[in-house]
Amino acid sequence: MRPMRSLMCVALLSLGLLSACALRPYYRQVLPPDLAGMKPQAAQGQGPVTMRMVEPGTDRPIAGARVILSLNRGRVVAASDANGLFQLPVTPELLAENPLVEVVLPPGLRGYSFWTEPAEPASQPAGEAAPQQPQE
Repeated sequence: MRPMRSLMCVALLSLGLLSACALRPYYRQVLPPDLAGMKPQAAQGQGPVTMRMVEPGTDRPIAGARVILSLNRGRVVAASDANGLFQLPVTPELLAENPLVEVVLPPGLRGYSFWTEPAEPASQPAGEAAPQQPQE
């Protein structure tokens, strides 16, 4: 009876570890579609992508969350600011490896969503006004 109990413990532990990985998105899954479909060599010189982390349902920004990408040769860590903004680099290595994205939320929060923020517009030619964002 004892060996059966040990096998059951190992099976449950393995299932728990596998399900934790299955719930995490991959790097390409959080990127905008145009970047996610990019071949790794095309990412050379690509700037970072700005994203916003919000609470699901309320869309309030989450400040102080950490986003971790674990690579074969190290880790990439980004933290969200007071507006929930953080930046992820877009590199050939990240696109080729496609690591799992681990999110560490501040205490008391249980869920999150990512939004991709639009890229900063290029500088406007003289005489043209930048488009205004609607005020809430």
